[in-house]
Amino acid sequence: MRQYETMILLSPDLEEEAVEERVTKFEKHITDNGGEILSVDRWGKKRLAYEINDQRHGIYFVVTYKSEDAIIKDIERQLRLDEDSWRFMTVRMDDAMLRKLEKNVKAAASRQSARSDGEGRDRDDDGDRRQRD
Repeated sequence: MRQYETMILLSPDLEEEAVEERVTKFEKHITDNGGEILSVDRWGKKRLAYEINDQRHGIYFVVTYKSEDAIIKDIERQLRLDEDSWRFMTVRMDDAMLRKLEKNVKAAASRQSARSDGEGRDRDDDGDRRQRD
């Protein structure tokens, strides 16, 4: 099985329950066909760079999952048929991309831990706080 990431843009006119129904339907389709959901990021309503169907906003969600190649065509077919699904994009995550993402996550975590150590510039070499002038 390969790892994929699908970003979906939905109509902003949908109620929260309808959005959750579509996310659940998407997840169920993947798991029913032997796939595995890794994460679901609900970005919510965002302003679009350009109007789509005379709307300036859309609801985004991103699903990361593992599945077989054949499932992707069926998923995209269903998204094309859904009138509230305006745009979608599926990306296959190859090994090089996964390694790079892992490296970026580790680098971000180390930067975050350096910041949370407490303003390193206000401490001297022994870790004691310096007095500000």
